[in-house]
Amino acid sequence: MPLNIIVIDDSPMQLLISSKLIQQNKRLNLLGAFTNPFLGLKAVNIMDVDIVLLDVEMPEIDGFSLKKMFKKPVEVIMNSTRPIFELQAYSHGAVDFMNKPLSSKRLDSSVSKVMQGITFFKDQAKVCPALAS
Repeated sequence: MPLNIIVIDDSPMQLLISSKLIQQNKRLNLLGAFTNPFLGLKAVNIMDVDIVLLDVEMPEIDGFSLKKMFKKPVEVIMNSTRPIFELQAYSHGAVDFMNKPLSSKRLDSSVSKVMQGITFFKDQAKVCPALAS
């Protein structure tokens, strides 16, 4: 079953590139792509989203501040043209950080990280009740 993903990036060109890469990935289902971060935030908070591909630098609000406004837990893959933000992305809870321009191989690697985390937590949910009994 594909994971639902939303892209939030102020650059229309980057949004187009990201959307094409996502549509080519059989493990992903693109729910929406937003140049307006606040419309993207609204979508994250009301839709059934598994992953957000989030730009770090946007004019209205940075990706780190926007992530704090998510009302439910979602996996976040942050991206930027400046690799200097990588450590900060991880410290803000991103599952991965991608340098722009994005590539299908790198996106697939990020999706694998998300899926490994989902599998780990599902396995933990099965193990913990068994240990308690």
